[in-house]
Amino acid sequence: MTTLDPSAEDGLARAPLPQRAGLWLKRRSVSIYAVTLTLILGFLAIAPAVFVEVPSGHVGVLWLRFFGGTVTDRVYSEGTHLIFPWDRVTMYDVRLRTDTRTYEAVAANGMSMTVTVALRYRVNPPAAGLLHKLAGDDYAEKLVHPEIASLVYEFVSKHNPENFYSINRADIQGFLLTEARRQFPAPPTDLQALKLPPGAIADDYSSVMIRVEDVLVAGVSFPPLVRQAIDRKIEQQQIMEEYDFRIAREAKERDRKRIEAEGVRDFQDIVARNITPEYLRLRGIEATRAFATSSNAKTIIIGGRDGLPVILNTGDDAKSGTGASGTAAGTAAPHETAAKEPDGLAGRLSTLDEPPPENSAPEAPPDTAGR
Repeated sequence: MTTLDPSAEDGLARAPLPQRAGLWLKRRSVSIYAVTLTLILGFLAIAPAVFVEVPSGHVGVLWLRFFGGTVTDRVYSEGTHLIFPWDRVTMYDVRLRTDTRTYEAVAANGMSMTVTVALRYRVNPPAAGLLHKLAGDDYAEKLVHPEIASLVYEFVSKHNPENFYSINRADIQGFLLTEARRQFPAPPTDLQALKLPPGAIADDYSSVMIRVEDVLVAGVSFPPLVRQAIDRKIEQQQIMEEYDFRIAREAKERDRKRIEAEGVRDFQDIVARNITPEYLRLRGIEATRAFATSSNAKTIIIGGRDGLPVILNTGDDAKSGTGASGTAAGTAAPHETAAKEPDGLAGRLSTLDEPPPENSAPEAPPDTAGR
């Protein structure tokens, strides 16, 4: 240890203040460094317990070790907060949550079936302290899912299994959501004046702490044998309805054919009254002209009445059966030929088939204009 003589100490006392402070720090530097390091390490050790960071979508519930325990009238919002190191803050997620559960329910006829339900819910942020005090972290298993399970069992017990094939899924979801919101109505946003009475339980405040947003039916399943039997029943029912539609279709087809037949009958009646021999003769002339002007190779036999082709023979000739030969027997008597002068080209062609009279000269062949 270095000692200073009295004269040096007297000189230091008369030295300026900065010089004296520097000399004092130099003499006690080790102690100062040790104390500073101790304070820093101590601060770092207690910093996690003193500074609390509330993440996004969460609220913090404060628990006071020496001043009454859980604070239910206020919560910590997002951000960093300073507390005493002996107190604690519990985080609660207040964002929308979705839990899927499968329930084994018994239908009205005693048959077991499986219903899968997806529940969307959230914690009411101002009531997080109350929720922490009455239910704890596993509040969903204590408050939410038992209520939903009860609603599912109630609905399934009122219906037979085959009804779930015909019931719209929206109807099931509507029933569950309506009843769930009746159990968990919209909670208030200001709970500053809420005071817990002695002996309060979580069920009394479940509607204040939790809000149900939606209930979705993810699926309904039956045992394999039951499902097959229901499928066959529904298949036969659909086949029966198919036959009903077939019968209705055939009835419509019957009406259509009857109306069509009536139309054809009326058409024939109208046409029959307007078709005259003169009209038919005109149509025959037009057909003959069409035959003559076509470019196809053809042979037209002219022998009917009024110079029409044989295939268009109408009127009295068609009724009497007279063809290209002039009579039904195919020949004409000599006195009939002499009594009736051949009429035009058709008459001349018809005389070609008649046998020549006895003791008469053979006739010259017709010219090309007569063919």
